[in-house]
Amino acid sequence: MYSGNRSGGQGFWEGGGAAGAEGPAPAGTLSPAPLFSPGTYERLALLLGSIGLLGVGNNLLVLVLYYKFPRLRTPTHLFLVNISLSDLLVSLFGVTFTFVSCLRNGWVWDTVGCVWDGFSSSLFGELGWRTVYPQNLMWL
Repeated sequence: MYSGNRSGGQGFWEGGGAAGAEGPAPAGTLSPAPLFSPGTYERLALLLGSIGLLGVGNNLLVLVLYYKFPRLRTPTHLFLVNISLSDLLVSLFGVTFTFVSCLRNGWVWDTVGCVWDGFSSSLFGELGWRTVYPQNLMWL
């Protein structure tokens, strides 16, 4: 049985040899070949962790300042708060799945986790960018 989650990726039997080769299949399970070396996964985890922490910290700072100082509560600043909130949600939900996967040297979530990761990143990213371009706010 194939246990990989990469579409179009070449699977490998744990005993060696490519999947789909002519002849009888070897005993064992099919698992995907690693995309990167363990050192690359560590660097990616460091990068994603840094992006996630900076994203959460900076966006929380924007939201706290907006809440604390009433003079910042203008319509223009409300657009910035909307962008900050959506970026905070991307930092929390979008980066987390990929960060954990990099720590474990490959995608560790099932199909539902993959769909949620893509959906949440797309949704929260789109919510933020809808406020940047005024032509997308015609319905207001």
